[in-house]
Amino acid sequence: MAFQRILVPVDYSEDSRAALVVAVDLARSLGATLDVVHVWDRPSYVSDAVLVGHGTEQRPLGELIRENAEREMQEFLAAMHLPSDVVSTTRLVSGSPAAALLDELGRGKHDLVVMGTHGRTGFAHLLLGSVAEKLVRHSPVPVLTVPRKLAGRLAAQAG
Repeated sequence: MAFQRILVPVDYSEDSRAALVVAVDLARSLGATLDVVHVWDRPSYVSDAVLVGHGTEQRPLGELIRENAEREMQEFLAAMHLPSDVVSTTRLVSGSPAAALLDELGRGKHDLVVMGTHGRTGFAHLLLGSVAEKLVRHSPVPVLTVPRKLAGRLAAQAG
């Protein structure tokens, strides 16, 4: 199987940085492209009717959350110093992270997922679940997880 388009979900953590370093190396060696995606989710109790601001400068809270996600993506990528010889796209997707990523994968545009893991265990894992675990279980394409133990070392190499 030839990997041509790699999905790299990021949450701006050190784990995501490490996964992106691995994905860049893979893309270089395989001649693949990267699709760096961040899933942002507006809290379920917040509707577009919830406005923030003063007087006439009120805006929907969901709009502000998306703007913050865009700014964080730009800052994350700037800090990563992605090499110019690796073709990449960046996108924001709205929704529950695991469901939104599985939906992306269901479109058949990606051949591989490279993602970091937070390594939650025990009660926290039971309550919160794991996006990586859900993707490993339900993805129609292979998922390469970069364990937390490597995150610090690989992120340091990235710059």
